Amino acid sequence: MELCPGKLNKNELTTREREIFQAIVDGFIHNAEPVGSRYLYKHYDLKISPATIRNVMADLEDRGLIWQPHTSAGRVPTTHGYRTYVDSLGKSAELTDEEQRSIIEKFEQFSQDISQIISKTAQILSNISNQLGVVLSPRFIRGRLQKIELIPIASQKLLLLLSVRSGLVKTVIIEIDTDFSKDFLIELSQVINERVHGLSIEQLTDLFDERFQDLDEKSKTLIGVIKEKTTGLLQLVPDGDFYFSGAKNVIINPEFDSREKIGKILELLDRRDILVRVMSEHYQEGISIVIGEENSEELMQNCSMITTSFSIDGAIGTLGVIGPTRMQYAKIISLVQFMSDTLNYLVSKKNKNLPA
Repeated sequence: MELCPGKLNKNELTTREREIFQAIVDGFIHNAEPVGSRYLYKHYDLKISPATIRNVMADLEDRGLIWQPHTSAGRVPTTHGYRTYVDSLGKSAELTDEEQRSIIEKFEQFSQDISQIISKTAQILSNISNQLGVVLSPRFIRGRLQKIELIPIASQKLLLLLSVRSGLVKTVIIEIDTDFSKDFLIELSQVINERVHGLSIEQLTDLFDERFQDLDEKSKTLIGVIKEKTTGLLQLVPDGDFYFSGAKNVIINPEFDSREKIGKILELLDRRDILVRVMSEHYQEGISIVIGEENSEELMQNCSMITTSFSIDGAIGTLGVIGPTRMQYAKIISLVQFMSDTLNYLVSKKNKNLPA
């Protein structure tokens, strides 16, 4: 098996140490078994004896890069070891042409429905990575308003429908003291859309009074209720909608073979608030990689998370993969980046077809 030496700092590891360390990590990632000197001697062209390999492994253990889970076992990477390995990766392992075509074809099936595209993203991430695919959609309140509709649904009850240019939609039930005619609601909706089209929900709540101060009292009464409901969205949806797919993929990993470890994963999947918070905390442009004990959340300290951002009409969302620390980092980095690029392209293409 050929090795591709990475970019570890030469002052930290010798060439021999670097090759053996990367072989240990690669071997453990692919086989889920501690890696010993005999395995390295047999499967890698290291051109040194098993005894020399053992000596180098002892040095790597002293540096905190690997550890020995059992007295007679081989070694596995530590969190620090994985971080060193990830930081040394050169070009990420590109997706195959077939994988790229498959992703684009699946996206194009839902190219007119943003919500479906976003939920499908989590599923595609999971299917290709064999881990947990996660997506945090952009905050609705930062999208630019495309249309507001007032729809009567019962006596003294209206449906307020707000859609933004990205295609995301929110509905709110409004209870009122007076019945309004359908014609009045249509006319008021037109006035509202003329005056607030293109604003975000955040901007709208600040500009309500200014934009509608010239209306008659009947209209102002309903406008006041709409303002109250849209302002409430700032508290009701502080974060975007959260999607995940592939829980089974994570649970069947050998790292989670005990009842205690499975319990922690199931608890994590049940606590969407934790996943949303962790993804939000590690948002950044480009790829973010959080490994094992680098996670502040105790339930995630046996996991790694690889995420990146995507944009819908200027509002930022996050997508990525969560799995055990023993994951194929190079391929998943490439997958996450390709998904982000494809999603950005599809949404941009869709928005070009919308009226300004």
